[in-house]
Amino acid sequence: MNMPFKNYREQSRDVQWGSEGNPNLDQINCGSMLRIADAAEKMAASYDQMRKDRDYWKGRTENLKRDIKILAHSNAGLRGYIKRLKGKA
Repeated sequence: MNMPFKNYREQSRDVQWGSEGNPNLDQINCGSMLRIADAAEKMAASYDQMRKDRDYWKGRTENLKRDIKILAHSNAGLRGYIKRLKGKA
């Protein structure tokens, strides 16, 4: 009979590992590694959010720069048109 596959990564997250009595050095090290892994995952999530925010603001800045350039060109054209109208008047 085949044993069901158990993913170590998922098992380490879902199961609270431990033992009765005083833990030995290997058990303490295992617990430390699991805590380090949890902390690294939390830091990675925070980093991902900062990267998403940076990409959002970078894109928004590029869009606004493009809008400013279009409006500056439009304003220059309107100033020229007004100048020609004043010359005719």
